[in-house]
Amino acid sequence: MWNAGRETSTPGTELSENQAKKEKERLIKELQLITEERNDLRDRLRFLTERSMKNRSHFRPNPYYEDLERMEEAVMSILHNLEMENTEVHENNHKLKKEITFSR
Repeated sequence: MWNAGRETSTPGTELSENQAKKEKERLIKELQLITEERNDLRDRLRFLTERSMKNRSHFRPNPYYEDLERMEEAVMSILHNLEMENTEVHENNHKLKKEITFSR
């Protein structure tokens, strides 16, 4: 009985449903843009905070990280030396092959 005065589907209702749908889509797009902006600002803040932390005199970085950096430098130095030695051995090998070929 309380439902007797309601109409099931009227053009006004469809119009308001379409308006609600458009409004929902608009709000979703706006939310996406705001979320992207928030993420961008968060990344900028993180970058600036990390940079300012490194410039502070009282800031002491993680000692394990410093150890890892030193180990990386040592390993990279050894790698460079091995690459140079490999190149040298390869060149000597090439020269010896030429001499053997020439001797025959």
